[in-house]
Amino acid sequence: MNSITTATEIIDKLGGNMPVARLTRATAKTVSSWRGRNRFPANTYPALQAELVRLGYSAPAHLWRVRLPIVVKKRRRTA
Repeated sequence: MNSITTATEIIDKLGGNMPVARLTRATAKTVSSWRGRNRFPANTYPALQAELVRLGYSAPAHLWRVRLPIVVKKRRRTA
């Protein structure tokens, strides 16, 4: 899976401002402001991540200011 690190790259890989606007039910002007801030609103995370995965890309959750749960591995008890 290819990794993307900026909002601009995400928007470009998803086809530009208008396709992302349609996908997130926003305006093209709003999407343009996301480019400038280099982050997205948290409520767009599911839609944008799903589309990125479909296309073979991944992006860090911090671009949405989303904190994903940390998986803690249990230690094995020794006798």
